[in-house]
Amino acid sequence: MRIVSIVLGAVLTLTAAAAPALAQTLQPSSHAGPSGSVMRITTSSTTAAPLGLQIFCMTSPTHCASAPATQLQMDSGLMSVLNSVNRSVNTSIRPQRRATQVWTIGARVGDCKDYAMNKRAQLIARGVPAGALRLAIGFTARGEGHAVLVVRTDQGDFVLDNLTSQIKPFNQTGHTLLAMSSNDPKRWNAIS
Repeated sequence: MRIVSIVLGAVLTLTAAAAPALAQTLQPSSHAGPSGSVMRITTSSTTAAPLGLQIFCMTSPTHCASAPATQLQMDSGLMSVLNSVNRSVNTSIRPQRRATQVWTIGARVGDCKDYAMNKRAQLIARGVPAGALRLAIGFTARGEGHAVLVVRTDQGDFVLDNLTSQIKPFNQTGHTLLAMSSNDPKRWNAIS
């Protein structure tokens, strides 16, 4: 476990050092959609999944299965489900930095990674296709490492975040997202 902590510290240090350069390249992509301009997160090169997620996937492979890529039709029913899950998970986990960086489901005490994983699991349990859900990592406006859940819809990419009860388009969160999972949670891409 000590080796994992040392490796994780090195990865976080390298990621933090690269953040300013990556933040300069973060440009949302506009795609015409049914209601005009749709803001979509664009990705580029592949990158390694976070180490803690890799460990989680080795021990819980059913939660990390690939699913067909899809986007959901945004309507009041979907927004109601997203709001319900976001609020429920935000109030069910007591925020606390954990010594381990392994992502978990079912945590009662945890950090942003645990919130994102629990939201993903609850949405899937409610019938939301896993292929429309993405895990993303980056930095808050204050420069703190952060993880969120992204939902792909026909009206853009929306973020479920433990720092707010509001569901927001990704470009209105104030976060700088650096990498995001694909429809396969074990496969990640840099955000371009």
